[in-house]
Amino acid sequence: MPHRIPARRTEGVAEHPAPHEESPNDGNRPPSSELAQLRELLVGSERRQLDTLRQRVDTLGFTAERLADELPEAIFRRAARDRQLSIAMAPTIEGAIGESVRKHPAEFATAIFPVLGPAIRKAIAEALSGLVTSVNTSIGHSVSVRGLQWRFEAWRTGVPFAQVVIRHSLLYRVEQVLLIHADTGLLLANASSPDLMATDGDLISGMLTAIRDFVGDSFAQEREVGGLKSFNVGELSVRVEPGPCAVLAAVVRGPAPDSLQAKLQETIETIHHRFAEPLGAFQGDATPFVPARELLTECIETVLTSDVKRGQGSRRRAWLPWAIAAVVLAALVGAWLWRRSEAWKRAVGQLENTPGIVLVRAEQGWRRWQLTGLRDPLAARPASLLAATGADTTQIDGRWQPYVSLDSPIVIARSRLQLSVPASVTLSIVGDTMRAVGDAPLQWLAHLEALDIFPPGVSHIDLTGVTPQLSVELLEALAEVERRRVLFDGGSFRLTRATASVIDTTATSLIAIDAALRPLGRRLEVSLEGRADPTGTDSTNRALSGRRAETVREALARRGVPEAQLTAQALGATRPLSQGTARDRANVNRSVSFTQRLVRSELSATQRR
Repeated sequence: MPHRIPARRTEGVAEHPAPHEESPNDGNRPPSSELAQLRELLVGSERRQLDTLRQRVDTLGFTAERLADELPEAIFRRAARDRQLSIAMAPTIEGAIGESVRKHPAEFATAIFPVLGPAIRKAIAEALSGLVTSVNTSIGHSVSVRGLQWRFEAWRTGVPFAQVVIRHSLLYRVEQVLLIHADTGLLLANASSPDLMATDGDLISGMLTAIRDFVGDSFAQEREVGGLKSFNVGELSVRVEPGPCAVLAAVVRGPAPDSLQAKLQETIETIHHRFAEPLGAFQGDATPFVPARELLTECIETVLTSDVKRGQGSRRRAWLPWAIAAVVLAALVGAWLWRRSEAWKRAVGQLENTPGIVLVRAEQGWRRWQLTGLRDPLAARPASLLAATGADTTQIDGRWQPYVSLDSPIVIARSRLQLSVPASVTLSIVGDTMRAVGDAPLQWLAHLEALDIFPPGVSHIDLTGVTPQLSVELLEALAEVERRRVLFDGGSFRLTRATASVIDTTATSLIAIDAALRPLGRRLEVSLEGRADPTGTDSTNRALSGRRAETVREALARRGVPEAQLTAQALGATRPLSQGTARDRANVNRSVSFTQRLVRSELSATQRR
């Protein structure tokens, strides 16, 4: 598509074409050579730039397939140029990893398992190695006079004994080793003792570079013969071993021997041999030097004075390890025998104090225990008791003969089982009498009262503390009788047709209740409470209320209620019933009410069977 180029003002050239020039719209005539040259001078460069841009736009038609082919190579070239691509993509990659861990933790754990397992095992091995060294050193000094002094110092200062031993017996220790690039002074790799908090490697690297530069600028001749070899910082010294492309620095505590410098020289030579290419092409990325940490770790070491003395072949104290071993062995044997004796005492004491078990003979052999005795079937199992004390039941031979125990807990357990005692009843033993306290069904109570034979260890059962529980039907029938009132007219003690009907119903109920209670060893006693309204004198009211109670008693006896179970009581106006208005209270107090009580009755031989 042709592009229209706007006209622009140029110095020395008119803005519009001259009259003698041909216009581009004058037919189809080709432009003259002068006009073409003029156009070239005016817009030639712009037209060429537009053509170039048009071609570039036409060729930039990227598709998804083409982008997929070009993207890996573009990322590789950019990553090889500098670290800007890694820096830009780091937040995205970190977010993607975090999201993957949150959504799929199991798959992520499976992916890192081959790396995580060896790393954990290596860390544990290093920690255990340091622990064994500290323990061995502590044991070596624990039985000497100096060791006692160090224990007192640990108690006084609050510092662990192992640290006090190392403080006094340390000859030298290589705590940290750093590999530093010689030209840039950047830290390439770092290794430190696992039981120490190492100083920041980058900080030490920067400090060492500044010191080396100062020495090189101030002492030119010394730099020619080797430069800075070591310097001290308080109790620490830094040993430096330079190389062509890298410098090895070791942070040392204590006077290190010359052999350490030789070891550092061998290490720096090995590093230059293995990492010659990464050292020569170093541009700030220390990733290729991660494997060098293993070489640096080999330089980490701790040497104690006791190690040196043993290395010098001091034979005068060769007996000390054997003496320590003998003391430790004797202590272990003594502790084992003491624990065995205590376990035996606990086991025998547990058996002797358990109800239902009688220990007749107990023998403690070298390998097995022999136990013989008596055991009630309701007593706890001896094996369970011995296992609870920590004894090894596989090493115990027990022989137990059955017998009937008269221990109170066993007697109570046997009684509850044989007598089917409800859970609401608590049993206790006083001498040969068993006392029961609680609520129990009347049927069970009647059965227990009729017993002639009791469990072994019990000659009498005290049931005075047991409250009988009646059935729902009996409770409802008793409540219905107590709600009834036999009403009388004012000043009268004669029955009416209405009161006679109440007496008939009450008599029927009392006979039925008594018949239900008789087989259960109980009978019903009924108190007939006669009342009068307060209109008369006390003597008159008491006499009237007594006549009313006697009238009801005689009527109930005529209807079949045993007269011996009925008691007439004259209350007069002393215990009035409260109900409604004054008139209602007067009516209800001219009455006879019923109060019932259950009493124990002797069962007949037929009922017992």
